[in-house]
Amino acid sequence: MRRGEQVVSAEERLLEAIAEDDEEGTEAAPRPARSVGRRHRQVVEKETDVQDFLGDGRRSHATAIVPRYYGELLTWALHRHIEAEGWKVVRTLNYHWPEPAYIDVSTDHDKGENLLMDGQLLLEKGDMRFVATLDATGRRWRNCLRVEGLAGNGQDIEQFISGVSSIAHNQNFYRGKKLEFAGRIRFLNLASRSWDSVVLASEVKAEIRANTVEFLNKRDLWSRYGMPLKRGLLLAGEPGTGKTAICKAVLAEACGTTCIATNAYALSADKYITELYDLAQDLSPSIVLIEDIDSIGQNREEFGYRMGPALTSLLAVLDGIEEKGQIVTIATTNSLDRLDKALAERPSRFDHVVELPRPTLEQRQAQIRQLCQKVPLNSAAADYVARRSEGCTPAQVQEILFSLAIEHASQECDLWDASVSHGDIDRTIRRIRRNNGRRIGFGNGGSCDGNGSDRLSPLILMPPIEVGNEKGACVAQNLEE
Repeated sequence: MRRGEQVVSAEERLLEAIAEDDEEGTEAAPRPARSVGRRHRQVVEKETDVQDFLGDGRRSHATAIVPRYYGELLTWALHRHIEAEGWKVVRTLNYHWPEPAYIDVSTDHDKGENLLMDGQLLLEKGDMRFVATLDATGRRWRNCLRVEGLAGNGQDIEQFISGVSSIAHNQNFYRGKKLEFAGRIRFLNLASRSWDSVVLASEVKAEIRANTVEFLNKRDLWSRYGMPLKRGLLLAGEPGTGKTAICKAVLAEACGTTCIATNAYALSADKYITELYDLAQDLSPSIVLIEDIDSIGQNREEFGYRMGPALTSLLAVLDGIEEKGQIVTIATTNSLDRLDKALAERPSRFDHVVELPRPTLEQRQAQIRQLCQKVPLNSAAADYVARRSEGCTPAQVQEILFSLAIEHASQECDLWDASVSHGDIDRTIRRIRRNNGRRIGFGNGGSCDGNGSDRLSPLILMPPIEVGNEKGACVAQNLEE
């Protein structure tokens, strides 16, 4: 957070408010004179309310500025500071909108509260009166809290801002959580995924864990060795070979470490990669998960420079001039050959590359035994599936058992597997191979791309901004400038 202080008169504050209000429409079409006049009157009326509340005299103010993705954290910290210090909210005024704007702020995947995001709070404590102006909608790639009062209370104003900043930093509710970042931060509620459910050789599992969770757990040791506190792991394999399952197992094991999943639709957006790693650095130690890095990391010599800016940003944050620390990056790709050489062949960006083959007979048998703990299938049929599914991916093996259950199971009989014949199994395997692993239906993550596990959903549901009384009707507002 950045803070500043200056002394301004009431007249200067009025001119500043009008100029700031007009600035929002500089790139829009000219407004009718009646609209400009109405906006001018609204600003004058609002400043009159502030003037009446604070009284005459020169004023002092201090400001806190945070990145656009921390808007909800800023308003939460403001309200916690008001409660902790015993301030009374006398009145709430609008700021950019016709009425004060509220939003549902999530502090965990199952917790949240409705808080002011754009408006002015008239605060009173003893003989002190402050006006806290909050612009936390990320309209200009940042969020701002400005606290204003009479010049004689300048030190108290500075302490107020410091208190809010301290809460936001020390009680940051994003730290150590599982998140998805799409410009806005969303909490993930991931089901536990053990390494036992991952179809992979034990030595490969050990390599992955050593380069991810265990690497961050031993960062004091690496510091003594003079090693950089960052690591990159690239998982390569065709769809269905278990890349997402591995990522979810890593995330499940990373207790207390911030884990940030990227949003597939946002990867190529302006400033997204830079913001992603700024967030990861602030919440470190952290793990950044980039699924399908092919979307921005294709070989520029072969596929052109359409995603050049996004790839350049990624290369810079992974191993650029300004080094990021205590961050592990895990990326997945369906085709290692398609990736740019600066990604695939450059240690210190992706230091460790794990290529995932199709499972062996022993691995298929182990996977089927794991699945049969919930999906009942007699040992003879299970062994037949394992032997007949040579060349299938883990996702396809899983789908074979699921399809057999869907087609033969009934609520009246738990012994449905006794009726499954070799012919039934062969037909199911042929169909799944013919479909090349495509699945019908949805996993828990909302995707059905044949990876054999529920992928992290790329969709973000933005809670509605409420304009007016926080308990009144909800009116959707477009916050994009």
